[in-house]
Amino acid sequence: MPTRDLSLSLRDRGILGLLSLLTLLFERLSIDRSIALGASLGRAWSRLGGPRTGRVSSQLEAAMPNEDLEKRRLWASEVFIHLGRGLAELIVLRGKRRAELLGRVEVEGLEHLATAEEKSSTGGLLIVMAHYGNWELACAKVVELGIPTSIVYRESENPLLDRMSVGVRLPGPGFVSENSDLEQIPMGRAGIRFVRALKAGRKVVVLLDQDADREEGVFVTFFGRPASTRSGPLALALRLGIPVLPTFIRRSPDGRSHRLEIQPALQLEPGASGDQEVLRRNTQRVTAVIEKEIRRSPGQWIWTHRRWRTQPRPARDEPVPQ
Repeated sequence: MPTRDLSLSLRDRGILGLLSLLTLLFERLSIDRSIALGASLGRAWSRLGGPRTGRVSSQLEAAMPNEDLEKRRLWASEVFIHLGRGLAELIVLRGKRRAELLGRVEVEGLEHLATAEEKSSTGGLLIVMAHYGNWELACAKVVELGIPTSIVYRESENPLLDRMSVGVRLPGPGFVSENSDLEQIPMGRAGIRFVRALKAGRKVVVLLDQDADREEGVFVTFFGRPASTRSGPLALALRLGIPVLPTFIRRSPDGRSHRLEIQPALQLEPGASGDQEVLRRNTQRVTAVIEKEIRRSPGQWIWTHRRWRTQPRPARDEPVPQ
């Protein structure tokens, strides 16, 4: 595997120094005060019109044009408050109170894992998530439960930020762990390791709510608009006879605790590996489940992402009707 340049630029050193200071600060605060501080920073970012606030507002308007303007404004503010809380929680995860924070995550639906394992050809499962709620906290909780998990993630262009995000999923402070329950697979070279993990009976986590390059995705309808969506994980899972389970984490109204919900395996059409229309319909089914969950709490999805950036060419690549 090619190594990445991990030399630190002046900017990276500044980020690392700031993160270290915040970690020390949050070690002195209670978890509740840390989360409240993160929420305040996110609220200020929204009110001051920081970067990406305009994008969030415009994407909410395009996705839910029939919703009341004040409601959309509230959701737009909640996006940044939620991100601020999430940042605080990620910093806490790096410190000594990791177990205390993970104890605030209530897990529902473990019985669906057991049921799906019995139907799986290998015992492996495909866990479909989204950038909704504190998804990194969800991954950390699954690892804490001792479930053999492989996480497919998109590498950051910044090696330092990538290393930090990888490290926060580990079961202890720092960036290195010998814990065999967690495998992290960079998206760009995931194919062979993805299949190997499923054949080994592992639970493979993928997030299928990001814009996909035209060559690696199919167009489906998401909030009423065409959205290019990665279909490879579904095609491989169905070819191997692997059940697909939607799983979401949602912050409770009190802002302090979370509920991780593992849903029953989806009833998808067989034959996706050889039939593009079947694959498209299956990808649409998964995307519809993700949209339904986001509509439960729109302020907890990452509306900062340009989800609809890739669009169909005229008279081609049309999404399937819902």
